[in-house]
Amino acid sequence: MKRQLLVLLIVLVHAQISFAAITVKGHVFDKTNGKPMEYATVRACSLPDSTFVSGCITDPSGQFSMELSKGHYVLEIQYMGFLKTYKNLTLDGSKSTVDVGRIGLSPDNQLLEEVEVVAEKSTYEMTLDKRVFNVGKDVSNTAGNAIEVLENIPAVSVDVEGNVSLRGDDGVRILIDGKESGLSGMSTQDALRTLQGDMIERIEVITNPSVRYDAEGSAGIINIILKKDKRQGFNGTVNVRGGYPWMYGASLSANYRLKRWNLFASYGFNNRSNIGGGVNQTKRFDIIDGDTIFTQLTDQTTERRMRRMGHNVRVGADYYITDRDIVSAAFLFRYGRLETHPVVQYFDEYPLLGTSSYDVRAEDYLEYDPMYEVTLDYDKTFEREGRSLKANVRFFTNTETAGSGITETLYPDKNMEQALWTVYQKTANNQNMRNLQASIDYVHPFLTKAQWEIGAKYTNRNILSNDSVWQKNGEGWEPLAHYCYDYEYSEQVAALYTSLGNDWGRWSAQVGVRAEMTDIMTNLKGYAHDGSDSINGGKPYIDFFPSAHVNYSVNENNQFQVSYTRRIRRPGFWQMSPFRSYNDNRNIRMGNPALQPTYMDSYELGYIHFWDKASFNFTAYYRHGTNMIRSYTYEEDGVFYSMPINFGKADDFGVELVAQGQMTKWWNLNGNVNFFRSYMNGTINGVEYPTESWMLFGRAVSKFKVSNWFDLQLTAHVMGPHKEPLGMRKGNWWVDLAVSKEIFKGNGTITFNVRDLFNSRSWGGESWGDGFWQYSTSTWNRRSFSLNFNYRINQQNLKRNRPDGEGGGDEGGGGDEQQGEDMMD
Repeated sequence: MKRQLLVLLIVLVHAQISFAAITVKGHVFDKTNGKPMEYATVRACSLPDSTFVSGCITDPSGQFSMELSKGHYVLEIQYMGFLKTYKNLTLDGSKSTVDVGRIGLSPDNQLLEEVEVVAEKSTYEMTLDKRVFNVGKDVSNTAGNAIEVLENIPAVSVDVEGNVSLRGDDGVRILIDGKESGLSGMSTQDALRTLQGDMIERIEVITNPSVRYDAEGSAGIINIILKKDKRQGFNGTVNVRGGYPWMYGASLSANYRLKRWNLFASYGFNNRSNIGGGVNQTKRFDIIDGDTIFTQLTDQTTERRMRRMGHNVRVGADYYITDRDIVSAAFLFRYGRLETHPVVQYFDEYPLLGTSSYDVRAEDYLEYDPMYEVTLDYDKTFEREGRSLKANVRFFTNTETAGSGITETLYPDKNMEQALWTVYQKTANNQNMRNLQASIDYVHPFLTKAQWEIGAKYTNRNILSNDSVWQKNGEGWEPLAHYCYDYEYSEQVAALYTSLGNDWGRWSAQVGVRAEMTDIMTNLKGYAHDGSDSINGGKPYIDFFPSAHVNYSVNENNQFQVSYTRRIRRPGFWQMSPFRSYNDNRNIRMGNPALQPTYMDSYELGYIHFWDKASFNFTAYYRHGTNMIRSYTYEEDGVFYSMPINFGKADDFGVELVAQGQMTKWWNLNGNVNFFRSYMNGTINGVEYPTESWMLFGRAVSKFKVSNWFDLQLTAHVMGPHKEPLGMRKGNWWVDLAVSKEIFKGNGTITFNVRDLFNSRSWGGESWGDGFWQYSTSTWNRRSFSLNFNYRINQQNLKRNRPDGEGGGDEGGGGDEQQGEDMMD
């Protein structure tokens, strides 16, 4: 396979038969005030057929640059609220660089009288290699956290405990600003709940990543981009929020750009409570002479009150050494505090004995988890368009200190008149993680539109965990041996990748390969469930991860892509840690230090069609996985243990539909649906369990602009039931409501949110095994209400004002200029 891949790379290089590239550059400015125009769109179409060839946008100084071959072209320059401008261009190859000079745009006065042009991005953008969700415009996300923002993204599912999955697979790699961050350290769910939605600029979903990205994540990558503005001068935002169940918070962000310095800072505080719970029904039985004899029936209810408080501070600076060399440094501090008070009640019936009992177990849990992160980046661009060098070093440390007090009382019945006995227990947990990352990426364009990329990355992570459970005996405390241990987890990953890509007009392609060497060490001291230390130690291994992407543009509005990637899902610390929970001592969640990585081969065929005010994306995909990780529950001495295991192979066939459209001036509708068939086959304790399941999930978002008064948004989510080995997950649906209104001449926004409008969201299903059957359902939080106020400083709605910038370029050069809509005859 390695030899074949090498041959493919060589063929791709030698397949370039084209003329030397000609750089075309120019400068776009506003004719009314002479100021440069950032974000103006420049499109090059070949003559005489007007076929789209290339395009770009202008930078803050109004400059643009693109590479074209010899030929005849027309340049189309446009900016919302301005008349389109066209410039004919002939390239004969006598010059390597052609400057078309200064191009002025005039306002479309008729359009500006009818509608105010707001400097906002669309909520959802689709490209063939990733989907981009711009958080700023979605009114339901202003007062939410990162978990709630992810709930609104197509193909992404979030369960009631905050576990994120993509197309039904929870092997998702979550990145912050393209890198693994301390914000998603030991407890991703808790960290994302402390990250407020107003701190997020956009979220990128990449289902079939190229070799430039880490191979980790069998389902793909979710990349959360935090806000950092680079406009000249000062700008910022202020957010204040409150709601029920009791929550309140505030955040501030500021950005100051002056000459070669760009300074940014943000602070967020959030304190919110959750009221949740669930029920669990368990039936234990024996099969005697073909008859089912129930030996114990248990009805379990859980009520949970939780309060989570978090502070996030982020400061940093960009320094432009030259116009092509930027050094960036940032510091992030997160402090979280978690209080939870679960009360678990068990009502047990023993049919054979004709007796019952009532057991109440209450816990007071407290956790602190400070995190520090330091990053240093260097970005360099070269004179040739597309050539770049990037380097990054990142270090973060995350400490978690937690403990709880537990009281359990047994009564003969639900009357609770007299206790039979009371047990006092306490838990302690101390964890410390250190993570060092370093990466370098280089992009080198050659020939006309070919591109070579190469890069390397090194990650070193070390986690120390000390856990213990104690029970009071008289006046002293005794440890429970099976729940006391010291555990060390160490992971090193060294990666090297290279890829080649080229563009042949309507066709473009990229192939590459990534090599990763992994070394995971586990060291368990003090306890091993099987009585041995066979899980200690580790062995380094090397894997190769190829990827290939082929794009075909029928025209500007119709595009196809075929892609393939190979991915890995390494078991993480939580999955390998031998102990995970103790608040419910009858249902213990634990890790499995013997887990092996999952490998996934993913194939996709995608199609995108764009209309003026709508778009449609269709994706058909197939995934083949080995060493799939699934949850397995078994019973031992009256306690149910749930742990992840390597189950077997899986084959998924699915289709995904995503559509969005501006139905009228006042109504925007978008939605997605994902439907797939999954077939799994694996063994548990020597027994084979073939499992076939169909699954459907989707969402629909309807946004209404009610005159000039307010905006209304309704979001409906649905998730169908599906089978699992030795279990069944139930279906689920819920609806969210949001209303927003602009105030203070567009500088402020008030947003009112209702999460889970009909209080219908829950999570659960059935599971069974030797001699037992269980049914459970739970809710993380009940219906909630929130009110958010956002105020923007120097970020008001703009009609034609653009940031100041430097002039430049010469008048004329390159062809004739024509204004208006009478385009290219």
